[in-house]
Amino acid sequence: DLVGICLDRSLEMIVGILGILKAGGAYVPIDPEYPKNRIDYMLTDAGITIILSSVASRSVLGDRTGLEIILLDNDWGLIAKESEIALERLASPTGLAYVIYTSGSTGKPKGVMITHLNVVRLFKHENCLFNFTGTDVWTMFHSFYFDFSVWELFGALLFGGKLVIVPKHITKDLKLFKNLLLSEGVTILNQTPRSFYMLQEEFFLNLTNHNLRYVIFGGEVLHPNQLKRWKHSYPSTKLVNMYGITETTIHVTYKEITKKEIESSITTIGSPIPTLANYILDSNENLQPIGVVGELCVSGSGLARGYLNRVELSREKFIV
Repeated sequence: DLVGICLDRSLEMIVGILGILKAGGAYVPIDPEYPKNRIDYMLTDAGITIILSSVASRSVLGDRTGLEIILLDNDWGLIAKESEIALERLASPTGLAYVIYTSGSTGKPKGVMITHLNVVRLFKHENCLFNFTGTDVWTMFHSFYFDFSVWELFGALLFGGKLVIVPKHITKDLKLFKNLLLSEGVTILNQTPRSFYMLQEEFFLNLTNHNLRYVIFGGEVLHPNQLKRWKHSYPSTKLVNMYGITETTIHVTYKEITKKEIESSITTIGSPIPTLANYILDSNENLQPIGVVGELCVSGSGLARGYLNRVELSREKFIV
């Protein structure tokens, strides 16, 4: 079953996601700030009959026939009446974990179907690129309608670490966000490059010791030369550029940014992460020689199951 979840970032949001997964379902994040026609489209396209929400977000869902709305900040009296017997293990590696809708360039939003295996193999495999541990502190800075948040959420939980849910107003205030990073002892920070360029200026106002072990970039083009002062001021922090799209489960490539990359000012997405492979192909799906322009194609266990209810588009984009 696809189960909707429509609320702002909160503890209830995490409870809702884990509850859906534990019950064997897949979650479909719906932003309460989306236009009503987009919300209606997603609910219809995904065939959602149950949605988790909150008192504040309830109004955007309207009154749809056949839609059961459970308010995670108000309905605990009703929820408490349900059985407390532990659920059977229903989730499987090939089962869906979530469906995230991405607009793309084809008009109507497309629901990308991601399995449990797609997510878990990001973190658990033989050649891990990171040394994440249970003592790490992560932030969930990004909205859970953006798949970078999946990396933040399960990166923390799968290693037994601590996850700090950053309130929306703090994500928009550089000083407050910096103070949160320091007070919570955050060690793993995930940012889009533009967000970090501004954040680092806040650190430079008064150079302060911090616990950041990794800053991991994604979501847009990174310009390494913009990190020169940070690397000089905080050389122990690993800076990692990662490229990917929703259809390949967040990340595809990995590139650590060292002094060499910063001095050269060349933007590079690096090499495929373990469990994936990259190919540069021409329009007939033939391998291109080194240095010849082509299209980047990705293979491996990170590829989504396809697009929900879009068989023809799935056949076009996911080549068998």
